[in-house]
Formats: sequence, C-alpha cells, structure tokens
Amino acid sequence: MSESAILERRLDRLRLERDAALQRPADRRAPAAPWAALARSAESRAERLATSLDGTWVQGPGGGHVRIEPEPIELPIDRDRVAALPDHPGPDVPLVCLDTETTGLATGAGTLAFLVGLGWWTGSTFRQVQLLLPDEAGEGGLLDALAGLLPPAGWLVTYNGRSFDWPLLVARFRFNRRPPPTLAGHLDLLPFVRRVYRHRLTDARLKTVESELLGARRQHDIEGWEIPGRYLEMLRGGPVEPIGEVVRHNHADVRSLARLMAHAERHLGATTDRRSAPTGDLFGLARAYRRNRRDDDALDCLDAALEGPPRSGSSVGPDRAGRSWSTILTQRADATGPEVASPVRLEMIVERARLLRRLGRHREALEAWRDVAHGGGPDAAFAWIEVAKVLEHREHDPVGALGACAAADRLAQRARFLGRPLRTVEADLARRRVRLAKRVHGHPDGRMEPGAKAIGVAPVPFAIG
Repeated sequence: MSESAILERRLDRLRLERDAALQRPADRRAPAAPWAALARSAESRAERLATSLDGTWVQGPGGGHVRIEPEPIELPIDRDRVAALPDHPGPDVPLVCLDTETTGLATGAGTLAFLVGLGWWTGSTFRQVQLLLPDEAGEGGLLDALAGLLPPAGWLVTYNGRSFDWPLLVARFRFNRRPPPTLAGHLDLLPFVRRVYRHRLTDARLKTVESELLGARRQHDIEGWEIPGRYLEMLRGGPVEPIGEVVRHNHADVRSLARLMAHAERHLGATTDRRSAPTGDLFGLARAYRRNRRDDDALDCLDAALEGPPRSGSSVGPDRAGRSWSTILTQRADATGPEVASPVRLEMIVERARLLRRLGRHREALEAWRDVAHGGGPDAAFAWIEVAKVLEHREHDPVGALGACAAADRLAQRARFLGRPLRTVEADLARRRVRLAKRVHGHPDGRMEPGAKAIGVAPVPFAIG
C-alpha cells in the first residue's frame, strides 16, 4: 500500500471520529460509526491470524500485533571461533538474527514492515520470535515490542539488512515518532558470502546459499514477489490462511542466518579446519582478512590454499598432489611436462607477496615475486619491478636489481609491440633504471663506460641472497 493510500485511510478515520463526536445527544443511540466497525474487523482479523498461526494476540498502548514463537532448535555455535572470522563481533556480544517481510522494496515512508522475524542463541539453543501486524493502525505496538527484544549491547545479524531491513525499520520508528533502538553493531552476511563463497554459487540469494552451500532445500516455499500481494489482499478482507506461507518463509530465512553463521564457524573459524576448505573459499577469506588489516590471518589462508591437498567444491582447480605451489608456478614452458598455472593461482601468489611485504618478511616476498615473474601472465612485468625494489632497498644488490629491470623492460617492449602498452611499468623503469645505472656505473646520467658490461640490457643471473 502506498504512502498516499495509508494517509488517505487515516484521514477518513479521523473524519468519522469527528462526525461521531459532533452527534447530538438524541442521536447517541444510533448505529455504531463505521470506524468502530473497522476496529472490530481488524481485531477479528488479528484473532483469526493468531488462531491460524498458533500465535498470541498482544494488545498494547501503541496497537496490537500477533506474536508467534516457533519451536526452538539445537544449533550449537562456538562464539570464540565466530569472533575469529573477519567483521564478526566478539564472543560476549549478544547476536540477534533479523529478517523482515514488507509491502515493497523501497525504504521510504510508504513501505510497511508487516512481519519481523527475530532469532537468538540461548546456550546451544536457537530461539525465534515473529511479530505480525494484522492492521497498519497497530504498527506502533509492533515497533514497541521489537524495541523491547533488541538488546542495546547486541549486534544485528541480517542478510542485506544493512541496506534494506534495518534502514526501513528505522524509518518506520521515526514515522511513528519513536526513537530507533540503539545497537552496538551490525553484521550483514551478504558481503561475507560474496567475498568468500560467491565463486561457487549460482547467485548470492539466501535461498541459493541454503541449497548450494548449506545443502537444504525448502518445500513449497513462497516467492518473494508474492508476499506483498498476499498481505494487501488480506487487508482488503481476504482470507488469513495465505499469510501462513509468508510466516513460514520468514521463519526459514531467520533460521538460515543462524545456520550460515554455524557453517562459517565450523569450516573457517579455526586454522586447522581451514586446511580442508575449498581453495576459492580460502582466497576470499584472505581478502576479507586483508580488508580488516589482519595480515597474519590473511597470509595463513593463502598458505593453506596454495600448499594444501586437493579440495572439492572449488572453482580454482585442484592442486597437484605431492608438489608445492612454488614448484608449479616456476615451471618453464620448455621444461619437461610443462604445467600452466591458472590466473587465479597467480593472483593468490601476488596477494601473498604483497602481504609478506606488508609484514616485513622481505626475503620471502622476494621469492614470491620471482615466482610470479617466472609464471608469466599480466603481472609478470610488475613482479620484476617488485623484485628490483627488494634487491635494491633490502638486499643492497643494485646489479641484480638492474637485471630485474631488464627483464621487466623486455616484457614491456613485447606488450607495446602487441598494442597493449604497460604505461605504469614503463614510467617506473624510466626512473629506476637511470638511478640503478648511476649506482652501478658511476655516471651521473647513467651512461656506461665503453666496453663495460651492459647489465641493464642483457639478462644476467642474480642471487636471491
């Protein structure tokens, strides 16, 4: 129902109340005003909903709502392992899973959240409560009940709730002249799923996560686009029974949030468990850790992804059993049994090299950059530049650094010949080779003595140290 329709309906009620108040004393025994009939109709609808859904009709100062409490389930979760995941709250923070069903997809004043599902842990038990609005006039009562269930020190757990569910509820609180509840934080699982699991999912919808990641399939579930129509049809006087499927859909959504957290905690929450996780999951988790500046955890994920045994369910491809990732990546095209490293694996090595550099482990970073350079691909020229940086500034080997620049220059020239110039690499080489030539050959302009060894032009071997 649009905002204008809701306001028009409320205006009609106010007019009816005004006309009833202005009736003469002789007319007080006249039939009840239509607004009273509407109130009785809404109360009757609420009672029918409560009976149909095995809920309770709760009447408060702000209006009435139906409270539904599904059977709790056993769903143990290790909060210490949850806290180890990126962006997740600490082990002592109360978690409240939340999902809403609404009359539309906008977050403005014209969209109503008529069903709010909540779930939280009590020990190893996951409990749920659903608040259903029989009529929009009782929205204040539902919001009061919702505010009473949200602990100020707790975190919300939602799926796309940071962009939709919670902003909509905040707007409804303000529309009803109530302060929104104060919360300590908000964990939206949609970005986490996209970073860690998206590589092996058809899409990022919660229903897809259930079937393809958690291995659960809903039976006779309603589609999301049908939900607003069913609620609006009920408000027009339609039957209340179709709302039962909407309530079951909301119940399954909240439960899936809890199961998704338990799945992530069980497979990724500890270092030992990550060794058996799919390679793509570990790569996504490493990126999530890097965003949190947790570089050691990110590096551990990449090491597990690159060194571990073959894993199922990964779009990156299996590792070669019994061989290290470094050996595979440094295979030359002319070697016996050549193997081509996948672009994703090369991307992981690049990420690992950057982390090693950020952690100050420069010797290991040098080896990683050399692996990328020898592996070929679009990052090879950039990797030779990184090799030159480490050799010049950390290993104090300007001769080796100049040789690395020469290798980068050959790749840059080839790319320019193919019509794909590496302008960033060329600009870096223009400065770096002149500076290194000055250090090696002594000329202020970088020129060499006649007959001197052309270190900056010909390929030369250089030590890693």
